[in-house]
Amino acid sequence: MFIDTFVVLTLNALVIISTLYTKDGALANGYIGDVTETIVKSNLAQTAFGTVFGEKFGAMFVAVTLFFFAFSTILGWNLFGKVNADYLFKGKATKVYTLISLVFVFLGTVSQNDLVWGLSDMLNSLMVLPNALAMFALTGLVVASVKEVKNNREKIQK
Repeated sequence: MFIDTFVVLTLNALVIISTLYTKDGALANGYIGDVTETIVKSNLAQTAFGTVFGEKFGAMFVAVTLFFFAFSTILGWNLFGKVNADYLFKGKATKVYTLISLVFVFLGTVSQNDLVWGLSDMLNSLMVLPNALAMFALTGLVVASVKEVKNNREKIQK
């Protein structure tokens, strides 16, 4: 997941940033007019790699790498969710989770690109809620553990 998320996305961002003002870049002549006509969220990487490799090969390169990135991400998150569903529901919800995830994968392939990204961002943001609730619920346990560690250190130092 680290390579998927941090390394690949950082390299992608660096390519995009470094090609915006090159000879063939989207902002080669400076900011003129509405740049959003040529650069939108979905083709930003394609535009950047097209600047470096040529428009046709850049588009093919982005398509192939995006396929592998998306495929590995779907497999990774599906496994992650399945393990969590198995733990939370004692193995009773694994098939239901798999069915729901397959439905969402299918809907993601037939829906508009901006809708899919918007829903993805929203659902990822909503993961803050159960994590924040769990952190508040575990606060007492953390405080007790810190006190225990402090007491053990004091005993060792004496």
